[in-house]
Amino acid sequence: MDAPKFDQSTFYGRLMGMYDYIDPRTLLLTSEDLKKSQELLQKYKDTGKKPAGVSDAEMWQARKNVEVSIHPVTGEELLKVGRMSAFVPMNVPLCAFMLMASSTPQVLAAQWLNQTYNALNNYVNRSGATVEWAALLQSYGLAVTASCSIALGAGRLLKAVPSLQVMGPFVPYLAVISAGTANVSFTRLEEWNGKGVAIVDDEGKELGMSRAAGQMGVLQTVLSRSCFLPIAPMVMPIVGMKAIGAVAPVLTAGVLGVVTEIVLITGCISGMLPVALALLPQKMEIAVSKLEPEFQNLKDSKGQPITR
Repeated sequence: MDAPKFDQSTFYGRLMGMYDYIDPRTLLLTSEDLKKSQELLQKYKDTGKKPAGVSDAEMWQARKNVEVSIHPVTGEELLKVGRMSAFVPMNVPLCAFMLMASSTPQVLAAQWLNQTYNALNNYVNRSGATVEWAALLQSYGLAVTASCSIALGAGRLLKAVPSLQVMGPFVPYLAVISAGTANVSFTRLEEWNGKGVAIVDDEGKELGMSRAAGQMGVLQTVLSRSCFLPIAPMVMPIVGMKAIGAVAPVLTAGVLGVVTEIVLITGCISGMLPVALALLPQKMEIAVSKLEPEFQNLKDSKGQPITR
């Protein structure tokens, strides 16, 4: 029960793991349910075998319940609205608000609410027991400023240049990716412009810190999570509504149109969130040739050249 349920070296394995991780049904678990799951896992840990009468499926479910609901370091129950399993139900109304906002106050409120939720999500899913409040608040302020500035600036540009009006529906997407990029760049500043990230060989030996590897990691994160992920709730529903309107206009008008758009947003987030999160493994393999000079011509314990 210590190893991942799915092979994390493959995209499919990571994808299946992410579907488990964001399963909103786990939000219905009570504290008593979680306590029972923890007790099952503890019995397995103490004895090295399943408790009598408990199936493999029940053990995996118990582990899933604990992993998505309990902080791995503090052991405390995670705030439900900040869990990854709440990402879809929380983001559906937020994305709908951003896409449907028309007045300046609505646009600002939508962007502020979205970034506030993102900050809450980052806090709840932090890796350590403690919180660096200064860094968290700085990244939050930067994200709010970036998203609101882009949303307002782009809106004014569209009014000033009528030929660009066709880009109007995509302004929320531009605001979201701008905020996401600024947030990642700030919170991981040390990785791409500081000491870098740790480089480890196949034997688990740390070889040093690499800024080049940090820059590649941050860039991949920006592309997959800040740019690719928002396409699902911010772009695909717009395209979908256009397509539906062409064949069934009644589904895109009035209250029915709002319902249709919300259904599209829900489907897009549910389907694409796990894909975006599964694109990159937690540990990346990098060719030595792409790293700094000090990593070139190194050898492992057997005297073999380290190439990756």
